[in-house]
Amino acid sequence: MKTLNWYIMKNIAFSALLALGVLTFVMLSGQLYQAGDLLSRGVSPAFMGKFLLYLMPDMMRFTLPLSVLIATVLVFSRMSSDNEIVAMKSMGVSLWQIVSPALFLSFLLSGFCLWLSLQVAPKLRYRSNQLWWEATNETPVALLEPGSFSELFPGCNIRIGAREGEDLVDVHIVIRDKRGENVQEIAAKRGRVAFNQIEKVLELELDDAQINNLKMDGKQDESHLNFLSAKSIRIPLDTESSRNKNKLTRKYKFMDLRMLCAKIELERKQGKDVTEPLVNLHKRMALSLSPFSFLLLGLPFGIRSKRSELSVGLLICVLLALGFYAFMLLGDALQKFSGLHPQYIIWIPNLLYQVAGVYMLHRLEHGG
Repeated sequence: MKTLNWYIMKNIAFSALLALGVLTFVMLSGQLYQAGDLLSRGVSPAFMGKFLLYLMPDMMRFTLPLSVLIATVLVFSRMSSDNEIVAMKSMGVSLWQIVSPALFLSFLLSGFCLWLSLQVAPKLRYRSNQLWWEATNETPVALLEPGSFSELFPGCNIRIGAREGEDLVDVHIVIRDKRGENVQEIAAKRGRVAFNQIEKVLELELDDAQINNLKMDGKQDESHLNFLSAKSIRIPLDTESSRNKNKLTRKYKFMDLRMLCAKIELERKQGKDVTEPLVNLHKRMALSLSPFSFLLLGLPFGIRSKRSELSVGLLICVLLALGFYAFMLLGDALQKFSGLHPQYIIWIPNLLYQVAGVYMLHRLEHGG
């Protein structure tokens, strides 16, 4: 029996590992495209490597359950097609004994996903966010996309027409006040980033610049416009203070279990609605249990499928898995409607898939 258990567990683990590599690469492909673009604009390869590495645990929370589902259908479909399951049952091995190694592995993977979701992924995702701010602080203009406005630092948006080496061409800067209204516009033919050795800060040097001071209400009225032309001006880049302010607060997605529970308790004492952090917590726990749910979902499809029916069964399982993630999105969309208890709606797919899976396995065990 030990040999049989090891044989099934080894096959599922190997197939799941292959599927995990493919799915994670697919999810990273969007980030890899962006990484290549940023590398061409001067961001160091070491930064991009660390940034992608920090994102992987968060992506694995989604790809690992899908990998378990795909591996379950593939392995048990092959065993069914080769009549291995029939041979085992004829020797007195029950169906529950056959699938027990897979169930045990799914429990281990669910525990691993729980650890990722509650501890590792939010911390590393927060580090990736901070790493992005550090790169912006070191090379702020490297992240600028020609032809579109980008926030250089809070209250300061910049658009460039093109990049020529270290020079920026056709620079347009809009500065806003605390109310979000335009108070100053700066246009320059060329610009570049330089380090001020005296002040120890980064500065944006602009050549042939024109400064337009607007009314405080942001409306252009010629009687209230002040024009100033300059051969060269310098604008300090206050990215460091922006990064420091960003460290003071964390979004729920960046909080680990201890921080999230403390936040929920604090907001409850203050009489605030805690639906949003509760949804975030329940979503992580429900997602962590999905390897077990997906395994129970895939077992009946795999056992009953022949080789010719494998693609159809796999497609149905993937569609059902997408339905699982749709409920995650539904929970996020209903965060503002606390009366609907979206934190419990998130658990519906887990409950349905587990009950349906156990029921179908029971029927297969008794010849249904």
